[in-house]
Amino acid sequence: MPRLRLLEHAAVRSAVARELGRDIEYHASIDSTQTRARALANEGSGPLIVVADEQRAGQGTHGRAWHAAPGTSLLASWIVRPAPAAPGLFAALSGVAIARALEGLGTTGAHLKWPNDVELAGKKVAGALAHGSSDGGGGLLVIGIGVNAHQRAEDFPAELRPTATSLAMAGRPADRLALLARITAELDRLDDKGERARAMDEWRERCSVTGKRVEVRIAGREPLGGVAMAIDDEGALLIRTAAGVERVIAGDVRPA
Repeated sequence: MPRLRLLEHAAVRSAVARELGRDIEYHASIDSTQTRARALANEGSGPLIVVADEQRAGQGTHGRAWHAAPGTSLLASWIVRPAPAAPGLFAALSGVAIARALEGLGTTGAHLKWPNDVELAGKKVAGALAHGSSDGGGGLLVIGIGVNAHQRAEDFPAELRPTATSLAMAGRPADRLALLARITAELDRLDDKGERARAMDEWRERCSVTGKRVEVRIAGREPLGGVAMAIDDEGALLIRTAAGVERVIAGDVRPA
């Protein structure tokens, strides 16, 4: 049995929860860990991780679906309460947390496609999705993370095969339970102000679009074309266009 599925046993789940410093809710199959975590957060749940072996309606960025056959991906959502300082920036830096976790398990060379997709050899291996809200008690942030761990090329839908990869395809298979623990530890590190500053520097170093010509698709606007110059201190992407420098807070970045 894959070790992640051991979380279905209460004793194992309790032991792992103590190690990670937060409760864990495990599902063999669920529509979406993010939807479930948000519901629990709205009900007043404290820090908690919702983990699933399979998602039937997984959520990706920009309204896309997250495709993952049973047992192939780490699928988890973290309730962070109270919300960290600058929650939007914290959410964006979750890509750094994923890259660091992969590196700790032997997978080097991860790059970040702004804002927080993680790539290996130019193909997406992981991504993060965040939802924040104010609750009168310090607010909360729910971060959903998916990491492709055991997929083969044929496990991806045909339209994703040119742009998606997995740790196994990269020759670096990883235990999903170990990955869950590593990512949790790296997210916790981001609570430290000094560590967050170091993560910002690392984000810039790992960014795969800086210095390249890109097209940014922004809701409600015509696509924006130009050269990605830098990431500013608040996490926005600076694009040099024919009309000047544009500061992009959110959007879908693609090669031009």
